Amino acid sequence: MGEQWSTNDTSSEAIYRHPEDYDLEVGAQDIRDLPFWLDLLQQEHPQRVLEIGCGSGRLTVPLARAGARAGFTVTGLDPEAEMLTQAAKLAESEAVATRTALRFMQGDVRALDLKGQYDAVLIPFGAAHHLHTLDDQIAAWRGVRRVLRPRGLFVVDVSAPDLAMLAQARDGTPRREDLAVGDAAGRSLHRTAATTYDAATQRAMLNFEYTLQDPDGERREYASPFAMHVYYPRELELLFRMTGFRLERMVGSYAGEPFADRSPLMIAIGRADKA
Repeated sequence: MGEQWSTNDTSSEAIYRHPEDYDLEVGAQDIRDLPFWLDLLQQEHPQRVLEIGCGSGRLTVPLARAGARAGFTVTGLDPEAEMLTQAAKLAESEAVATRTALRFMQGDVRALDLKGQYDAVLIPFGAAHHLHTLDDQIAAWRGVRRVLRPRGLFVVDVSAPDLAMLAQARDGTPRREDLAVGDAAGRSLHRTAATTYDAATQRAMLNFEYTLQDPDGERREYASPFAMHVYYPRELELLFRMTGFRLERMVGSYAGEPFADRSPLMIAIGRADKA
């Protein structure tokens, strides 16, 4: 998932302090979301794009590459300094035009204080799951509304609720290995997970534990729990409606088909009201 805005500003998931581990973890997943975002922006013809929860730049850099060709800039916002440092490293090998179209900033979506207005604001890859409370969510949506021009595009990408998994997680799922990956340099990552779910707060706790081994044999282990707010369709629509947006449509995957009963994702696509 994307970056974290915890209710406790002093806390951070450990994985985000190890961006090389994060990149290894995410690189092993078959995400295939970049074409969706590129197509959306191609249709929109923006001048300024803001990506919230940009992490280590996995999407931000190729979006800026497209922006260099199409005439728009991309700003990546994230609360974690280590992730932004990794994103800047990723951008170093890009052409001058891409680097010119790209900017990274450290900041909190709940207290956006940015100059000018943006034509499109994206919260991709589940970053909104880190907004745990209704106050956090409303602050974030209102912050986006402040920096988005009238009729500007606002898109939020979250996982659809998996009711069968959540039912099991109410009693706690057993710990199991759910990811094992290595890279060409000889680094390996093994991740185990056990999940609990509190239906009263709609919060799933994914208790991840990581084991990393470097090419020289050095071994590291650490836990990095992920507290995830579980959104439901009408709840997501209501957040848009009450904070100055009009929800245009909801799609259920990166292929772009309408959201339906068994869709894996809820990608809410809305626009800022005129006023």
